Amino acid sequence: MLYRYLLLLVAVLTAFIGVQIPNFLTQYQQRLDAQHSEAMVYYRQYQQIATAHFGGDVQRLIDHHRASTDAAIRDSAEPIQTLVHRIERFRSQQQGLQTGYLGQLWFLVTQADTELRENTWRMYSYNVPFTQQALLTGLAFALLVVLALDALLSGLKRIVRRRPRRVNAH
Repeated sequence: MLYRYLLLLVAVLTAFIGVQIPNFLTQYQQRLDAQHSEAMVYYRQYQQIATAHFGGDVQRLIDHHRASTDAAIRDSAEPIQTLVHRIERFRSQQQGLQTGYLGQLWFLVTQADTELRENTWRMYSYNVPFTQQALLTGLAFALLVVLALDALLSGLKRIVRRRPRRVNAH
């Protein structure tokens, strides 16, 4: 009897955790979009310089900075290159999330940007969204955990029951 109550408690707790998954995904996407937009503000300025002097090729602008005899200009090449890599990383993340819900979840678990994911966790805002997607995710997550737990405990019971008992001979 206690076992069933504990299983019910596990189901409820995992359902509450499960409804957070779509919310976390949304907050991750919002953080990604915000950081991409912020980086683009600075990137556009370098893109304008590259368009005016290097046919729009930002890499040529960076190479020009690296080859400069002026140390201040030469030192500015690395921050520009870092910005370009950051923009590329954000675009790649955005493209990876351009799929259905299950594909987005899989991407979040397997390929999410570590820095963005950690920042999202650090600044995460818990809430209980009552959207169909959140409720279905919560129920599915709870069902999977309860079934796995039940199967594990049933398997353990079978193993314990099959062990031969030692008979003490006097």
